[in-house]
Amino acid sequence: YTVTEAELWGILDRLNFILERRFDRVSIQTDGIEAVNIIQDGSSRNSNSTLIRRILQVLNMFKQWKIQHLTREENSIADSLAKSVRTRSLSLRLFEYPP
Repeated sequence: YTVTEAELWGILDRLNFILERRFDRVSIQTDGIEAVNIIQDGSSRNSNSTLIRRILQVLNMFKQWKIQHLTREENSIADSLAKSVRTRSLSLRLFEYPP
């Protein structure tokens, strides 16, 4: 996968997770500007078109959604969480407040 493909798969995975828990609104924040642009444009000229269509289908199941680009500095909490997976159990952890 490319970095953008990995970002899109991660977004789809998290959207499905949130949808399964019956939330009706979602806010996506990512430092992947290409992923943000692709989702906002609603189409892509590359081989990810099926993936992007699926993301858009899932997003349309929410009452309200938004996607926002963050700089790497702004996204430092998510980056530190992702890096911490290497040193901790791979089981699911939900945080009410960021660590």
